[in-house]
Amino acid sequence: MSHRYRFAKKKSRIALWLKAAALFTGVGALGIVIARVSLPTDPALDRRIDQSIAETIAPLEIPAGTQDAATPSEWPTAQTHQPPALSDPANTSTTEEKTLSSHVIHDTTTTTVRVRSGDSLSVIFSRLGLSAQEANQVIALGDQIAPLEKMRPGDTLDIQISTDQSLMGINYQISPNQSLMIHRDADHQLTADQIVLPMETRLATAEGHIDRSLYQSAIDAGLSANMVLQLADIFGWKINFLKDVQNGDHFRIVFEEKFLKGKRVDTGQVMAAEFVNNGKVFQAVRYTTPDGKAGYYEPNGASLGRGFLRYPVEFSRISSKFSLARLHPIYDKIKPHKGVDFAAPTGTPIHASGAGRIEFVGWQHGYGKVIKIKHDGGYETVYGHMSRFNDTLKKGSTVAMGQTIGFVGMTGDATGPHLHYEFHVNGVYTDPLVAKMPEANPIPSKYRKDFLAQTQSVLDLMAQSAQSTPLNAANTSTTIVAD
Repeated sequence: MSHRYRFAKKKSRIALWLKAAALFTGVGALGIVIARVSLPTDPALDRRIDQSIAETIAPLEIPAGTQDAATPSEWPTAQTHQPPALSDPANTSTTEEKTLSSHVIHDTTTTTVRVRSGDSLSVIFSRLGLSAQEANQVIALGDQIAPLEKMRPGDTLDIQISTDQSLMGINYQISPNQSLMIHRDADHQLTADQIVLPMETRLATAEGHIDRSLYQSAIDAGLSANMVLQLADIFGWKINFLKDVQNGDHFRIVFEEKFLKGKRVDTGQVMAAEFVNNGKVFQAVRYTTPDGKAGYYEPNGASLGRGFLRYPVEFSRISSKFSLARLHPIYDKIKPHKGVDFAAPTGTPIHASGAGRIEFVGWQHGYGKVIKIKHDGGYETVYGHMSRFNDTLKKGSTVAMGQTIGFVGMTGDATGPHLHYEFHVNGVYTDPLVAKMPEANPIPSKYRKDFLAQTQSVLDLMAQSAQSTPLNAANTSTTIVAD
């Protein structure tokens, strides 16, 4: 067999091997990835392949005695470019879902919302562009989100919303040391937690001289508006603060201050108080019985309280007094006003002024939403213009003195948010600000030793303040009370 014939035969076999290799590895020199091909039959393509083979084998010397058939392993390893592995469709879907979940959790915007008069969770969500379904998911958490049902105008909510307009979380500051946190868990379900941080309670003293009004003098002494109301309530059955207080009167109190992480964040209860009215000294001290009932007493154990609260709501001012000849602001004619109107923001809690039984709860003419309570001894109280009731109450329910029965509003014939409060004695309309009330019971004899032991330290602190602290100054005591 001639050398020329053997070379042609080798050339043919080499071409076949290269074509076969191209089926599996591709032609690296051309950068082409072959997935599925048939052997070429086009003459022009054959010529191009022949040319490529000639260029490839030209430098090679084929020694004598070489076998006619060469195996692929004898050829230099070709460098090929492997295509990237295709992902399994199921895995691709999972990856996309994980990416979306991560996006929702981390890519959020926090909006601080101030609660307005008449706001509910649904109203707030609508204002933010959140769906009713989102609000229903929160409401479905039930008792866990009960604080949201007691939101008051001025409260704030921090609401987290994802870029696809989904609710991711809510933070509601219930009190300086207590917050409600709602968030999405790992399963994208809403959960709620109430977080309570421990606070330290210290006793502080303050005193003031009245030269304009009790309220302004107390504020000047560093007291909060709530503490002014406490002070008025403590001595409310001994002193008529609307008529009896005069310039030259003075007061002194021992009260609680609340500290969170070393910072003063709130005030607590008045623990002891002294009020000098027209030269007459009145003193009070707070005592809590072993069964948890708290009240104010004179240092000898006599009760300062009565069977009724003087003021059933925390109010900013008395907008209309008891009068049998008042010009009605809506009807513009003289009409008796057989109660007292306490101006307060919508949503302010209204308390039962005494223990009793609900006689009526519902809507009644100009009163709007109203509750009537019947008390022992021939007394009856009426609370009108409410925005809403305590949902647990109904006709026949018993209530305790100070229990929240509803919230301030302006339903019925009202020109602004306030509580219309009436006090009836044996069926006769009576001015609740001057009516004489039955006294509460003194300290029971079985608690007398405990009373003296519990109250002596705060009375001593108040006496020390009288000796060392000038008027119109306030100082914080180093006394620490376990919370």
